[in-house]
Amino acid sequence: MRGLWKTLAMPFAGRTASAGEGGRQRQRPLNGEHPRARAFPAWRVLLETYPRLAAGMALATAFLFLFHSVQIYQLIRYGRELAGMSVSAAQAELERVAAVEAAQRNIAALSVELTRRAARRDRNLHLAVDRARGVMYLEREGAVLREMPVLLGPEKTAGSAADSPRPAPATGRRLVATVADQNYRWRVPAWVFSQRGQPVPQDRVLPGTLGPLAVILDCGAVIYAQPGSGLLNDANYVLPGSVRAAAADMEAIRMNLRPGIAVYFY
Repeated sequence: MRGLWKTLAMPFAGRTASAGEGGRQRQRPLNGEHPRARAFPAWRVLLETYPRLAAGMALATAFLFLFHSVQIYQLIRYGRELAGMSVSAAQAELERVAAVEAAQRNIAALSVELTRRAARRDRNLHLAVDRARGVMYLEREGAVLREMPVLLGPEKTAGSAADSPRPAPATGRRLVATVADQNYRWRVPAWVFSQRGQPVPQDRVLPGTLGPLAVILDCGAVIYAQPGSGLLNDANYVLPGSVRAAAADMEAIRMNLRPGIAVYFY
């Protein structure tokens, strides 16, 4: 290190020693008279000895500083653009989900309206269940023959296991599969016993479970009156996915119920 320092200082020492050569050179003695010479002697020697090299190094340093400044600016700009893109993507996803939900609601509303119109145009005797009003109608070609208040069973998971069934309410146009009376032997689903807090028997075919009169639809849903005994004898319980009417109303339309008639749910 000392050898390198002496090498850099030799040209400057030679010039300061030649005091009278031409009378043009400015004498810069190395005895501490000039502050910059004391602070940066090597750089001063480099500037005076190799001015082009010093200028090139200065330009290269300035270029590198500018290059890195541009890179930092680009990184900051890209970061802001990426954050903006993330916000835009999240907003677009929310808008897409909202649009899908709105479309599903519109489809459901359209389906309800189409079913309602189909029931009004049906010339044959049929039943129609208005879920929004909680009313069941006996009607023909738009004429209401009897209006009956009903309770709708909720759509809920029948059990706590992951594969537990979830009875869904009947929708659209259904057909009556069976008209059951007090003596009808109904195969009770196992989840009904679980919901009622009773053990599942080996023989689940029980008579009178659906009360004095019930209608079993082709989808498995049931329109029934509250029985006087058994699993469904509970005023606070409605069979999930099914419809419960008053016993008097069911008895009043008994003569009109037969397999094959339509039941509209809207």
